[in-house]
Amino acid sequence: MVSTGAPPDPFGGIGTYIEGLLSGLAGQEAHVHLVGAVRQRGLPRRFLHHGMTVRAVPASPPWARGSLPRGRLGMLAAAARLNLTGAWYAWRLHVREKVDLVAVHDWMCAPAGLVCAVLLRIPVCFHVHSAETFHGDGSRGWVAALGRTLNRALSRRARLVMVPSSGTVSAVPHLSGRGDVAVVPHGAGRAWRMVCPDEADRAAVRDKVRSLHGIPDGRRMIVFAGRYAAHKGVAELVEAVRLMLDGGADVALVMAGTGWPDVAADARLREQVARLGLAGRVHVLGRYLDTGELRDHLVAADACVFPSAYEPFGFAALEAMALRARTVVGPGFDEAVVGSSEGACLRTGTMDPAELAAALLEAVGDGDPKLGERARRHVLERHSWEAAAARTLRAYAGAIGR
Repeated sequence: MVSTGAPPDPFGGIGTYIEGLLSGLAGQEAHVHLVGAVRQRGLPRRFLHHGMTVRAVPASPPWARGSLPRGRLGMLAAAARLNLTGAWYAWRLHVREKVDLVAVHDWMCAPAGLVCAVLLRIPVCFHVHSAETFHGDGSRGWVAALGRTLNRALSRRARLVMVPSSGTVSAVPHLSGRGDVAVVPHGAGRAWRMVCPDEADRAAVRDKVRSLHGIPDGRRMIVFAGRYAAHKGVAELVEAVRLMLDGGADVALVMAGTGWPDVAADARLREQVARLGLAGRVHVLGRYLDTGELRDHLVAADACVFPSAYEPFGFAALEAMALRARTVVGPGFDEAVVGSSEGACLRTGTMDPAELAAALLEAVGDGDPKLGERARRHVLERHSWEAAAARTLRAYAGAIGR
């Protein structure tokens, strides 16, 4: 495998996927080597994780590099190093012992996949984790154009293309109608590392998080976690909170995340909050939370919200649901993934702030006391990493056998 994220405690959705997948593969018949970017300093160049070999390529979180274009150039330099290391490692390993398949995760690792498929003649599975470079704001600029080009190039050369949801197939123009595309749902992100609390622990965590943000008792706390991107519905969410307050609801919103690579997104969000007079009601943190902090915020929330217009899978929503959080998602989520048709969460049909406000009022209310229980049950039954790993291995085996 070649990936932009690797354990321990990786950053980003792909890193979360890799960490979960390796945990699920631990008890199955697979001999895995991972070449991946790691953010921790002082790690050995090669180490074992769940019995699998990780070849670490040091990299800083891309948002730590500051303003564009310097940040994007640094990101591409790190990606070039990762791809060179990945292709070199695959070749050396293939010389010593036959490599059955190279799994390449998203377009930033596509050059390594192209080398393996074209020059080394090793079967390649291309994991397309997102269609963002093809739609909306994420499709603008030269980095997005490069992403689309590499995506198409490796999609043509790969033995198998794997996506996490049927929505991703329809969102990537060149994948629809192909017989070599497999829809293989993921596990539930980092939920397996987040202990679901009993009522006493939940009350203590709730008090701690509320105190951190100065939210008084009796005020309903809503939590968002994700990138401050337009397709994540952040502007509509702030407007929905304004509508709730205008209607007499006593609520506060905590927004964890950052807009990177759009470094101006944080400022735009804060300007919107100030313009609507929501200071003290909407807390824009401007940073991602580590696993422990995120767990505490999801546990403490009266409702969690992820109002995306497009979402390839949705780890954060499933993590919230696994913690019994009453969860609202946007129209971009696949209903089969989040179980909205089965009552596991509330899903809006549009991005209209009024519809979102109504869903949030329902979530923070007392009309459906079993919503959180249904959410947790759905995630435990449908999204274990062991099941996801087994599905992935079956797809790999089919591609190798062609």
